[in-house]
Amino acid sequence: MLTMHRFTLSDFLRPRVPLQTLLLAALPLLGSGASAADAVLMRGAAVNVTVTTADVRTELQRLSAEARGQMLEQPQALQNLIDRLYLRRAFAAEGERTGLAKQPQIQYKLQSAREVVMAESHADHITTAAKPDSAAVDKLAQNIYKAESERFATPAQTRASHILIKGTDAESRAQAEKLLAELKAGANFEALAKANSADPGSAAKGGDLGFFAKGRMVKPFELAVDALQQPGELSGLVQSDFGFHIIRLDERQPAGIQPYSEVRDSLHAEVIDKVLKKAFADEADRLRTKAKGDETALEAFIAEQKKLQNAEAAPAAAPAAPAK
Repeated sequence: MLTMHRFTLSDFLRPRVPLQTLLLAALPLLGSGASAADAVLMRGAAVNVTVTTADVRTELQRLSAEARGQMLEQPQALQNLIDRLYLRRAFAAEGERTGLAKQPQIQYKLQSAREVVMAESHADHITTAAKPDSAAVDKLAQNIYKAESERFATPAQTRASHILIKGTDAESRAQAEKLLAELKAGANFEALAKANSADPGSAAKGGDLGFFAKGRMVKPFELAVDALQQPGELSGLVQSDFGFHIIRLDERQPAGIQPYSEVRDSLHAEVIDKVLKKAFADEADRLRTKAKGDETALEAFIAEQKKLQNAEAAPAAAPAAPAK
């Protein structure tokens, strides 16, 4: 048998989805009984509200498949969901019973909540209907790729490795020269970089700096790399503010255009986003052209509000002096 769990107001008045949306969904169900196909999971004694299996099923559909699975594996969590549904409806029913729904501000909030839900639903309907199929998306994406090829240009890049010896004193130079001599004698560059380089990021990768475009490295380093001709070629000692570098050229990659396969997914997303935004904007424009403002009424409203604001800001009249 399901029992009530102790909750605070925030547990069910601050759900994950907007409160106005949840209340709007709940109000039409107040006092309704379960259909023959739905079992009643909780029924109020003091208030005529129920929570049925259909209600819980709908709430579960709001969750991801993973979250639904976790919820079904945790009976207490599912019970807590049922409790929150019941308390939300019970509070709403009590508000109806005490006449809160007749208050102008509450009526406006309920109307606004309904408008929000219906507006969002219509927007979803418009964009869903406008979404092109995968073949059309790919065709549009390829058109963009061909027409705007400059967007996908890649600069010439160089891949190099280095060993960094910190410091610029004689001792640092001597250590760097020793390592350079070992490399020229056939020592393994990667092993020496891991054991000696003061650049921890590249040292862990055997000195590999990856690909970089012109202008990314400090000037002495860049000039030394530019002077190297063949992959595998070593520089001499290169001094920079960081210390002494020994650089090996690994690969040069000429400027070019990214292949379509590398940018296809991002272009697909771009195409879909543009199509859906256009569909939404077209519908907004269509509805906007059917509207006509009343400037006279607006001016009168502004004048009225200013008058009220001035009246509220005016100091209260001083009390009259007592008669002598």
